[in-house]
Parts: sequence; structure tokens; C-alpha cells
Amino acid sequence: MIIDITEKPASHCWVVCMDALEVNFNSLDGARAFVDQLKARIEAPHAWPISPSPAATTSLMPDRRAACPKGEQARADLVE
Repeated sequence: MIIDITEKPASHCWVVCMDALEVNFNSLDGARAFVDQLKARIEAPHAWPISPSPAATTSLMPDRRAACPKGEQARADLVE
């Protein structure tokens, strides 16, 4: 990311440009404080999110024998 501070002479304000995004400030001190805080946050260590293990998110299918007790078979009739 390219971060730059420029002055707009016509409007007497300062502009912080972050790639294509522009943020206006009334003072150079305000623009510098914003850039300093932004750079500190960008350069700060960031922890990568930990994805849960597949076993933790996968639910087990019920056992066939538990779904149809006493060895019965499940049947469905075709309805037209």
C-alpha cells in the first residue's frame, strides 16, 4: 500500500492518499498522526485465525442399526 501526504492549495487542506483512497485533514499534524497510527497498525504483528479441525465440524451419521431397530428395513412408497 502506498501512503502519501499531499497539500491541496485551493482548499488549504492536507490529503492522505492510500492507493486510490483519499482522506482529507485540516492540518498537517492531523494527517501525520493518522499516517503514523495507520503504519503502526499495518506493521503490528497479526495472528492468523485458526480454523477448526475437520473432525470438530463434522457430525457423524447415525448407525444404520440405530436408524432401523430390530433389523427392519426402511421403505418408501412411490406416490404419483
